[in-house]
Amino acid sequence: MKVFLKAITLALSAATVFNAAAAENNNPHSIIRYAIWSNPSGTFHPTLYFSDYDRAVISAVFSRLFILDEHQNPKPSLAEKYDYSNQGKTLTLHLRAGVKWHDGQPFTAEDVYFTYATEADGGFPRDTPDFVKHLVGYDAYHAGKTATLEGIKVIDPQTISFTFTAPYAAAFSHFADKPVLAKHIWSQVPVKDWNKATGLLRHPVGTGPYKFVEFLPDQYVKLERNDDYFGGEPKTQTLLFKISNAQTVQNELINGDVDIAELSSWNNRDLQTYKNAGIRIIEQPGVGAQYLSLDTRNPNLADTRVREALVYGIDRQAIVDKLLFGHGVVFNSKDSPQSPYYPKDLNTYAYNPEKARALLKEAGWVDSNGDGFVEKNGQEFTLTLNYPTGNRTRELTAPIIQQNLKKIGINVVLSVADFNATLSILQDKSKVYDGVLMGGTFRPGQYDNDFWWERFTSPEVDNYAAQFNSTIDPERLRANIGGWLKVVNQQVPHVWLYIPNQGYALSKRVVSYHSYPYEPFADVANWTVQQ
Repeated sequence: MKVFLKAITLALSAATVFNAAAAENNNPHSIIRYAIWSNPSGTFHPTLYFSDYDRAVISAVFSRLFILDEHQNPKPSLAEKYDYSNQGKTLTLHLRAGVKWHDGQPFTAEDVYFTYATEADGGFPRDTPDFVKHLVGYDAYHAGKTATLEGIKVIDPQTISFTFTAPYAAAFSHFADKPVLAKHIWSQVPVKDWNKATGLLRHPVGTGPYKFVEFLPDQYVKLERNDDYFGGEPKTQTLLFKISNAQTVQNELINGDVDIAELSSWNNRDLQTYKNAGIRIIEQPGVGAQYLSLDTRNPNLADTRVREALVYGIDRQAIVDKLLFGHGVVFNSKDSPQSPYYPKDLNTYAYNPEKARALLKEAGWVDSNGDGFVEKNGQEFTLTLNYPTGNRTRELTAPIIQQNLKKIGINVVLSVADFNATLSILQDKSKVYDGVLMGGTFRPGQYDNDFWWERFTSPEVDNYAAQFNSTIDPERLRANIGGWLKVVNQQVPHVWLYIPNQGYALSKRVVSYHSYPYEPFADVANWTVQQ
């Protein structure tokens, strides 16, 4: 608790904008180099992206109807204001006038309709978002029986309405998560073929503060400022997302080759090295989590008692203490302890190898031959643990899990690959696996069984979801989301590992910088560096 309170305190200081006399830096050759840990996939598309590395680029290139403020409430962006009607079922948005796409075309309500209607298209190349399933007319449109989606109506070029089958509070979360894309560009490609449109995916055109220039895989993504940005001309000419790694980024920061980097390590020695070099460290509560995804269709993992044993059998607090040096928290359901909906009475699954062994025995797994590993029906319990490169702490977590689970009789085989190869295991729903170590970003206000590629369903979870997806009443939301999180806690679709505090290292060149949880790039147009 002490560490968590410290993180909250540091978050408040992180929201302070760093300013200096040189804050107004209009040098046309100015550049900010932002380190990212893995190569983006090149899916720079507002509704198709699937990694935080693509999302970082998208956040700077595209604009959203709303962003989240520092208290996780919707803050107007492309939409200036909104109002409800029809007993809370119709949400009308009033859009900002005079906004232009990077190619000079005007932004209108037609772009908004196109963005979200295509998510309901039967050929949409990704899983259909829950958001559109709640719109009036979704079923007919998804099945191709109608040419228009009844629940979205363009009223005039600056006004659009969304009508849901019931009041739907999560709409703003979807708007904040999925930016608007250009109809005049993407309507030229059939929706079912979007994933194949590599040229468009890798050359995004948005309305955001920066324009796309170049993507050189394994090296960088280069953006240039949008002088016509509706939020005001960005202070820095060039934003470069530089693909780096945890082993080299410290030297890059100290040598001036990188200006901003997310911390991959809270090692006290590294922090002192940064301090000695004049590198500033900003610490915020984490917005993403590391977890062990379990395929509950796998016969070895179908029994809830086995999945519970895995959580009890991993010393998660020791991982936070040893690998994060206390800069993080353990969590126990599919939400952050910071969330106003996070229940206080969840099972904490505190490390208990004896209880883990007892649960395995209840489920029929015993060590009958004395080799240290449990068996069932003559088969040893072997768990293949897939994990990606690119995040040093996560990489170090894998062998710790291996050793922890060995103590309860499970033989863990480690299998490492690059990030995109590991992610593809989760994306292919026909592929059955044992476990995958992965990270996910929490999306405030969004609760479903999809965004972490679960292999898990539950009627009880679905019932709670139906309840909180049919109201905008704060108390009903709290009760039903809390119930949903408790069932997830009990059913154990994942081993929830830890939420690392978010840390940023700023080189001495950075003179103005502002970010806050869930919105690292909300103020990117005002970031400045000295030359």
